[in-house]
Amino acid sequence: MTEFRRIYCNTLEELPTLQAIKTELIEHDSIRIDYNINSKFRNSDILKEYIQSIRKELNVEVHKGEFKELEFYNIYNLFSDSVLKEVSDQLELAVKDYRLTSERLIKEFESKYDHNFIDPEKSIFTIREKLDADQNKLTKHWSYSFHGGDVCFSNFKTGQVVDINLKFDGYYGVLDLWFFQYFMKTTKEFTLLCDNFKDNTPKLIQTLNSLQEKGIVSLIQSEFFDSEKLIWNKEKSI
Repeated sequence: MTEFRRIYCNTLEELPTLQAIKTELIEHDSIRIDYNINSKFRNSDILKEYIQSIRKELNVEVHKGEFKELEFYNIYNLFSDSVLKEVSDQLELAVKDYRLTSERLIKEFESKYDHNFIDPEKSIFTIREKLDADQNKLTKHWSYSFHGGDVCFSNFKTGQVVDINLKFDGYYGVLDLWFFQYFMKTTKEFTLLCDNFKDNTPKLIQTLNSLQEKGIVSLIQSEFFDSEKLIWNKEKSI
């Protein structure tokens, strides 16, 4: 897909028609309608009805935003039912691989450094000298770095990047959307799949929701931030 399409409007008359939006979404997949925050029409009933008609008539998701002097609506194309089924079948493989790869790398790290990420008695700081001595290399091809309480593994040979959220009490491979998309982008088996979601996270959420409905992914909670995320459901595969 080409870059995000932006349409600036000074008046209601300059708002694109539904057909124009539909045509733009075929080429750009997501578009943005901008207008000045001081525009007279920003709170008009006509604008509200216009946005409602977009949501009703088109297969899209609409997000409202504001930045400096601009107010805007981001309009994201969504998958049709037939395409959603095809993409969800492919995404099922990716979420499974992400969890299994995350668990394997964590296990290798814990085994090498006699560490346990869920043991409150064990801190990364106590093995810092070992990590520095290894120059943050797990194996010949894998390196690691810590950031914001999480860990990122990078493969020198393949370019694969596996960023892992550590805040879910021993569950590794939870679907942080940014981490997961970068995993797909850097994993050759899923690079083309990742292109489906470029600049269109709502499509990824739509597809994950379809997998959740089938029980392929499930929600788990983190007491650390009182938050929840999806993860590949091992029990479903048994």
